[in-house]
Amino acid sequence: MNKYLFREVKNLTESKERVMKNVLQELENTSKRPKHKWRNVVLTLVLAISLIGIMFLFLNEMLIGNEQITATEQQSQTEMYSELKKPTFFLKQGNLNIHGITLGDSQESVIELLGEKYSIEQEDGSGADFVMDYDGVARYYFREDKLFQIVLMKVDKKYFDQLFADYKGFKFTSPSSNTDDDNRYIYSKETNQILKATTDVPNRDLYLYLGFAGPELMENPGFIEVEQNLK
Repeated sequence: MNKYLFREVKNLTESKERVMKNVLQELENTSKRPKHKWRNVVLTLVLAISLIGIMFLFLNEMLIGNEQITATEQQSQTEMYSELKKPTFFLKQGNLNIHGITLGDSQESVIELLGEKYSIEQEDGSGADFVMDYDGVARYYFREDKLFQIVLMKVDKKYFDQLFADYKGFKFTSPSSNTDDDNRYIYSKETNQILKATTDVPNRDLYLYLGFAGPELMENPGFIEVEQNLK
């Protein structure tokens, strides 16, 4: 009987010790967990801040890159418009060329030389299916995808004065009805193309018109005089 009681007491003591040991281990683990959690929180915050910083840097680089591209495009566009105001001009196989573009060219030919920064417009009474407008500096008139008229606005007057003076082909002048400046013409007999330079516009800028000469050309006194001299 005594042996039995002693064995029961001994067994309870061991159980209590195991329970106490488990409780202590759990308390120790519990006391450690917040430290690990806090460390994880700190690491997470650090990583998040780093990622946000990287994202801001990336976005900033993108914005700078876009600004540089925009600035380059604007500079390129400004240079192009500056060139439109000082047109290159030459005669090739009877065709009068302005910036390498002549009557009869397609829309794709114009885009290839001047780019895609244009708008498509309609102009009543012009006879054109559509008009390509380059920022109010140059207009190209198309019928059945064939260029039949070019208009350049705000042309550099001194530049064109020199261009006209240097041109050795068929050219003549005639008085303007509304201004003191003479209208000036360059003509190609081979293709009947004619370039007219005039300031007879509301703002008195110099405009260039390249098109095909009509019957009124033969009645122009300046044309008749030059033709007679050539003959």
